[in-house]
Amino acid sequence: MKSIKIPAIAIAAGMTVMISCSGRAASVAAEGQAQEATEATEAAEAPKAPKASVMEWNGGRIAPDGKLPMVIDFNADWCPPCRMFGPVFESTATAYDGRALFVSVNVDTNPDAARQFGVTSIPQVSVLLPDGSVTSTSGYMDEEAFEAFLSKTLPK
Repeated sequence: MKSIKIPAIAIAAGMTVMISCSGRAASVAAEGQAQEATEATEAAEAPKAPKASVMEWNGGRIAPDGKLPMVIDFNADWCPPCRMFGPVFESTATAYDGRALFVSVNVDTNPDAARQFGVTSIPQVSVLLPDGSVTSTSGYMDEEAFEAFLSKTLPK
């Protein structure tokens, strides 16, 4: 009797199909991985547009701008709600361009700024007005909730 050699990847793929609820889940996962690879290649080839709307903070204490309010997102790379809020923060920053400065602060690399604003849980969004007054909220917000928070705290 002749032995048949099956590549390890074929065995793993077959087990994935057997373990998943349906074969469709495995094929959807494979399609998703292929799509991600294509997008990653396209992103690497595309010119990088600067994130002009959101400034990454890499310093000590944060001072008021004097002219524009500062909307500050305190976050960390390891925080799932922070990662979910990031795109909301960035899209809102684009919409408010010219009306406020949007700043992202990683609390792990900027502990002084986090202490300055009394950050005890993240994500925390603080609005620092030109006069130095601060209004803060913490926890994940969807775009609608974030817009509502900003409409209450930013000057008209």
